[in-house]
Amino acid sequence: MRNTQALEDDQLSSGVSPADRRTHKRKPVLWSAQIESRHGSTSCIILDLSAGGAKLRGTTPAGRMEPVKLVINRFGALRAEIMWARMGLLGIRFLDTPEQIAQVIGDKLPL
Repeated sequence: MRNTQALEDDQLSSGVSPADRRTHKRKPVLWSAQIESRHGSTSCIILDLSAGGAKLRGTTPAGRMEPVKLVINRFGALRAEIMWARMGLLGIRFLDTPEQIAQVIGDKLPL
């Protein structure tokens, strides 16, 4: 498995930024939420959100690629998996289709 810095170096040398690789446009938000896994639950802040995933500030009770639920009071629980975690930030990928996520969140934040 390659480390994060090596992946970032490859992306920089290829001229492709992480933002350019995203399929779904991210929207900045500051929403409180909970991350739940089989290991427990922890509070987090959602920093940005898209129909494909989210960036969170907090710690994770799960490891990379483990299934979690992102629980947002105004929307309920969204199924996801941890993609990365470092320095108090983490990225998750939603497991439901982008259309399902947009249907749940879309009226509050057009995705």
